[in-house]
Amino acid sequence: MSLSVRVNEVRRRSIGSALLFLLCASPAIAGHGAVLFNTRHATPGIELELVALATSQGGQPGKYRLRAAGVPRGITYDIWAKDFHQSVREIASGFRIDGSGVLVSDDMGGRRPQRLDAIAIGPGPYPRGAAWDVALVSIDRTIKAFARVIPHPIVASDGPCTVSLELVSERGDHFLASGAGFVPGEEVRIESWSAGQAFRRRSRITTMGLLLSDVISHAAVGPEWRAGYSVKGRSCEVALEYEWGEPALRER
Repeated sequence: MSLSVRVNEVRRRSIGSALLFLLCASPAIAGHGAVLFNTRHATPGIELELVALATSQGGQPGKYRLRAAGVPRGITYDIWAKDFHQSVREIASGFRIDGSGVLVSDDMGGRRPQRLDAIAIGPGPYPRGAAWDVALVSIDRTIKAFARVIPHPIVASDGPCTVSLELVSERGDHFLASGAGFVPGEEVRIESWSAGQAFRRRSRITTMGLLLSDVISHAAVGPEWRAGYSVKGRSCEVALEYEWGEPALRER
């Protein structure tokens, strides 16, 4: 193994703790958004889901409906969203559970009440692999539920095995790899490459058939912005290609 490969392998293994520090230290995240979107404070018993609208049914790419279940009655709720670049915004407000158990907007200022699950919402143009977070929050901030979706996923599959990458850096140089559908307990071979350099290692699949989370980092060594990641097991081999750096931040 060359010295450059060893250095990058060490960087890739240690970047997890560094990434956690960066996320916690970011001023944009450490302010209002971090308080509002702290998933550790999710209210038990409430389920929130973003359901993609099918384009064949008149929906637009990247548009969703928000479904909620288990929401307490007699309380007013607002809908907030957190974009990839960490801006937090209110996208809808004034919802209460009606007599049929559905979240409906209050009839305020002569506006016609509207069901929450009938409103199409979305982040607009968005980078590939970046997550979009939505929260249902009571006006007194004591009740919270969260949903997350990746509008333009970086994903590949082979048979029952699936691998996906999430963009987790505002500079486009860190990705979080995850996977499912592998043989429980098997040892898989992981390979990632970029700018002519390849990193190889082995990992053990969990008893639930999941790939252990793997943080991939990139450092500029030339004009090449393309990269690849693959996981090979006994029954399948999943490989995908993607862009990092500035090209990864392009909205689509």
